[in-house]
Order: sequence, then structure tokens, then C-alpha cells
Amino acid sequence: MGVTVVPAAAHADVVAHWHMDEGSDASVMVDSASAGGQNNGTIVNVTTGVAGLVSGKAYSFSGETPYIEVPDHDSLDPGNAPITLTATVRTVNAPMPDDSYDVVRKGYTDTKGGDWKMEIKRNPNNHSIGRLHCSFKGVMPTGKRRTVARVAQVDIVDGRTHTLECRRTATAVHAVVDGRVFTNAKASGNISNREPVIVGAKMKGDDVLQGTLDEVIIDIG
Repeated sequence: MGVTVVPAAAHADVVAHWHMDEGSDASVMVDSASAGGQNNGTIVNVTTGVAGLVSGKAYSFSGETPYIEVPDHDSLDPGNAPITLTATVRTVNAPMPDDSYDVVRKGYTDTKGGDWKMEIKRNPNNHSIGRLHCSFKGVMPTGKRRTVARVAQVDIVDGRTHTLECRRTATAVHAVVDGRVFTNAKASGNISNREPVIVGAKMKGDDVLQGTLDEVIIDIG
């Protein structure tokens, strides 16, 4: 594992793009990439319509209850294909009150068919430090599940805006913070599950993001 240079994802196959440009008191997070709103999300206790981190508007998360749920859809499962998760985040100042802030995920540790997630993981020895953690668990050809994860060695719980990427290829997982790339060169297998996508939390009341979120993108292929 180490720092390497990986070309930026082309986003040629964007399956979900949530601009988060909805106004205040919005109830639906609109996906601009899918037909018929199949990857729209239900907004729960999230403050919408705040100043955008990239452009337009963004969402603000605080407290214990906000999250967004996007129903399961086959377009959100990579199978064996490459997948890139992208988000722009500005956290509130540390220390982190929970062990992680989940940014976007599909599935859980025990989910049949594997899972993928982007989160900000708290340093166990210093709760004022939080780092991007990318994790992809898939089913290998042997039938066994394998988790391949990488932590980017950059503190991002600093009240500043950061662009985060979690990239899974056929042979590696890359955690990318503002263009700095950290790699774990292992294959992670086939990922396909029946769980919804959760944005801004692990689930209601658990690992809730504390800060502002903008421009979340899922790119497969």
C-alpha cells in the first residue's frame, strides 16, 4: 500500500449524480443521471438549500437524525465493474463525536452480496483527526467475501472543503483526497446487494455526518 498516481475517473458512466441544489425544506434529493427519477432519494431531517460547496446549493447535516435513502436499484450495483464514489464535504470542526461519518454507502458488513462505502473515519488515538476511508467488499470467484479498504492519510475534519473519491478497479482500491491518491492493490470481487443507498449516515441515528455535503456522484464502468 502507498501513495501513487492514478488518472482521474472520466465519469463516462455516471449512474447517479445528486447535485443537492434543492431549496429549503426539500423532501426529495433529485438524481440528474437516471431516467424517471429511479435514483431519487427521500430526505429525512436534512437542512437543504444552504450555500453550495461547488456551486448552487448543498445539504447540511447536524445532530443524530438526518439521512437520505435512495431505493435499491440494479444500476447502483457495480458487480465486477469499476466504481467511483465522489463527494464534496466540509465538516464541522473536530473532535468527531462518533467513530465515523458515513458519506455514502450501499450495504453493511453482513450484507449478502457485499457492500461499498465512503466514510470519514476517526483516528482512535486523536478524535480531532478524521480521514477518508474507502471500503469495498465483494464475492470472489471462490465464493468467499473479501473486504478491500484504504484510508487516505490526510486529516479532513478541519472545517475546510475537500473533494473525496473512493475508486474501485479490477485490481485495487484508491482513496483520493483533493487529488492525493492512496492505494491498496487488491481485488475486491463482485458487489451486488438489495440494500438502499444511504447518504450522510450509516442509518438513522448512526454515524451521521456533521457538516455540509455537495455533488455526490456514483460512476460505474
